[in-house]
Amino acid sequence: MRILPSRPTRALALVLGIAGLFAAAAHAHHYRLESATTPMPFLRENRPDTAIVPAGISTIGDGQRAMVADARGGSLHIVDVATSAIVGRPMLSPKFPEATGTGPDWAGLAADSKGNFYLVGSNSGRTDEERAARGWLVRFRLKEGEAPAIDDASVACWDLSRSIDEALKALKLDAAAIEGRRVEGLAIREGGGRRELVLGLRRPSDKIRALAADITTPPSPGAAMAFRSLFGFDAGHPEGGVEQLVAMEHVAEMGGTVVLTSAIGDDGVSRGNTIWLVPNGERRRANRYATLEPSSTAGGLSVLSIRQGGLGTTIQLLVTYDRNPGETAAPGRFQKVTLFHPRN
Repeated sequence: MRILPSRPTRALALVLGIAGLFAAAAHAHHYRLESATTPMPFLRENRPDTAIVPAGISTIGDGQRAMVADARGGSLHIVDVATSAIVGRPMLSPKFPEATGTGPDWAGLAADSKGNFYLVGSNSGRTDEERAARGWLVRFRLKEGEAPAIDDASVACWDLSRSIDEALKALKLDAAAIEGRRVEGLAIREGGGRRELVLGLRRPSDKIRALAADITTPPSPGAAMAFRSLFGFDAGHPEGGVEQLVAMEHVAEMGGTVVLTSAIGDDGVSRGNTIWLVPNGERRRANRYATLEPSSTAGGLSVLSIRQGGLGTTIQLLVTYDRNPGETAAPGRFQKVTLFHPRN
């Protein structure tokens, strides 16, 4: 059995997984949904927390804890995965973009194999100024020690608004679609000595789209990033609604990028969240697995563990849900979702 105990160990797994990348992609449709736990609310002092809007999640170290990004408050929170209890105080850094009534509006959280975490804003808004206030990408590390804290010296920031503009113009999208964009998904792809930053787009919602930029050598803080189209597939059109990307995570052992979409009705209510896998090398095709939680909209996705044994490969994911806690008094929640690939 293999569990992801640390970022360095996962880095080795990612590198080793590249050797069988195309074989994994060829058999990716053999994964099936094994189980999904009942979603648990985040607990603060043993009571459901109704303030956090979970925009992203990333496991830490051996997976006993996870970091959650709060879209509305702008802070980060550490959660005990077993108990769902919030640990310690909210985390911020004076080097993060200043929180205003407009931004940064966090929309995704991811980590690489070197111990770096990445936060991205939604890049949405009615004006150039609003989109710029929500266009930040932040990279940071945590300090060593038991008490979680951000290492302020490690923080680097990039304004992605102009870079995303250019990438969407290259896709020949019209001005209304470019101005109406919304980022809501973030992943890191690693392998073959390269590292890529992947952004998922919730809008435009005519397709499920992702953009990628090579950050093997990170650009200087403040410099532009060159994004290209990674994939764009048709997720179908549920009656009276539309499928929208809400979270993503690259999983080398599965040979591609796991994508979560939410079927949003014309009334703005979620009708379920679907797990997809976009195999590496695919641009217009994705494998559909199962639909989760019809009453909530997913907001974050992270790999919790990967176990390889005689029967096959088991991958456990963490998924967060947002039920508009600030408006409905319903707490944000998370669940464990298990996928299984039988040994051939």
